[in-house]
Amino acid sequence: MPLAGGMVDTIIRVTVMAVLTLALLNALHGTSVLVRLARQLARRAPHGGLIFWLPAFGSMRDVRIWIARWRGVLDSRDPALIAVRVDARTVIRRHVHLTVLAHTWAVALAAVAPNLV
Repeated sequence: MPLAGGMVDTIIRVTVMAVLTLALLNALHGTSVLVRLARQLARRAPHGGLIFWLPAFGSMRDVRIWIARWRGVLDSRDPALIAVRVDARTVIRRHVHLTVLAHTWAVALAAVAPNLV
């Protein structure tokens, strides 16, 4: 069945708009997760949690301490931090799924209409 050039263009445009819309929503969700994490760190650490975001390394020992602090926070049993971790994983999974889905559509369209793409 031959495909008209206009139909292929429409499929591409609709797919691009859907992917961009979902990517924007995912970026907004990721931003809200980052803000929630920053609030939790500010609540738990002195100076608003700046020690997590702007570390001053003087030696390898300082680096190890900084990494240990992050592990302590990310492995915390605090329900708020558990919710942040779950949401962060959701954002990452959604982004990977969206990337694979968009690429699959492009490959499928190139296979169906190789002369029009």
